[in-house]
Amino acid sequence: MRVFRNCLPMQVLTAVLPPACLALTWALAACTPDPDEKAPQCPVALLRRDASTLSRYDGKGTDLTDLVLSGRLQDVGGACKGLLGKNTLAAHAHATMVLTRGPAATSREVDVPYIIAVMKGDQVLEEHRYTQHVAFPPNVDTVQVTGQEVFFDFPTRRGLGGQNYTIYVLFELTPEELAANRRALGMR
Repeated sequence: MRVFRNCLPMQVLTAVLPPACLALTWALAACTPDPDEKAPQCPVALLRRDASTLSRYDGKGTDLTDLVLSGRLQDVGGACKGLLGKNTLAAHAHATMVLTRGPAATSREVDVPYIIAVMKGDQVLEEHRYTQHVAFPPNVDTVQVTGQEVFFDFPTRRGLGGQNYTIYVLFELTPEELAANRRALGMR
């Protein structure tokens, strides 16, 4: 919510405008935003590097022929919706993923679990778990899907704004899948 100052007095408006336009003009044009009031900064939205790819196998091995599903988180979309009152910043986010059906897949449908988490520094403030259901059309083995929109309200005050929060999106991986991703990235 913006703070408005430098408003025209109501008397000036009533003398200049017809009554039918008065209410709308007063609400929209009679005031200018306070030049000292800055737009709130949005939280940073990131894909967690070690959990942004998925390779799910059939349990018989980790060869390409054993691959049931592979995927990658492609993007985190969203935006700030603005301030709600003086101490809350509203924002929303969603994940876009590309999923590929592997040679070992026995179904054309799959459920892919993923997480959207909010952190302030090293502290996890919120963690939302979702399942993206995907039905691969006939003769199509790769699809791009966008998960549901998730809404957040971030507490703010002087010195604490949206920039102090991070929204992470990651696949919900097994410990073995996470370890394989970390090895592939050269992480420990």
